[in-house]
Parts: sequence; C-alpha cells; structure tokens
Amino acid sequence: CNQCEYQATTYRTLKRHKESKHEGIRYPCDQCDHKATTSGNLKQHKERKHEGVYYPCGQCDYKGNTSESLKRHKERNHKGVCYPCDQCDFKSTTSGYLKIHKESKHEGVRYPCDQC
Repeated sequence: CNQCEYQATTYRTLKRHKESKHEGIRYPCDQCDHKATTSGNLKQHKERKHEGVYYPCGQCDYKGNTSESLKRHKERNHKGVCYPCDQCDFKSTTSGYLKIHKESKHEGVRYPCDQC
C-alpha cells in the first residue's frame, strides 16, 4: 500500500484494504449501528446477527457462520483434504490457498498499488 506499511498478496486484497482503511468506505446495516468494511461482510453480519442463519455440519455438532466456513470445516475435519507445501510445513485445504501461500511466502509475490 502506498499509504501505509500494509502489503497484500492479491490485488483484490489491496483494493479492499485501501477502500476500508484509507477511503473510509463503509456498508451500514439497516437494522443496527454496525458498519461493515465490505458488502460481503455486511451480508454475513445480517445473516448471523439478525437472521440467525447458520450452516450445520451433518457429521458433528459444528455450525458455520458461512457456507464457506462449513466447507472448510468439512474438508479439514471429515474429508482429509490436504494440499501440503513442498517447501515448508504449511498445509492448505484448497489448491488455490496453497498457490497464494507459495507465491507470497516463497516467491516474494506482492501486488503493489496501481496508482503509484
């Protein structure tokens, strides 16, 4: 980030960081005083706090806040899905997360600001 010390591993993450931290973009909840930093976070807030939406695991007592958290839970705890890094002890539940890990930790990939 050209405005602070933050370093992103993806362009999308850098853009979201700049919007929330430096441009003050917020997404207000229409049911309470909560202000989310992304529209996705606002949706999750409403589901959890106002709609009581949970995603129960069919194999144990776990309840996820999001469908993605339930998917990660199942992969980690019930399916044994694992993508190990061939350069360190890191293990990922998806090949995409493993790719991001390798790029940011072993290849030094960073996404600089496109405005400077």
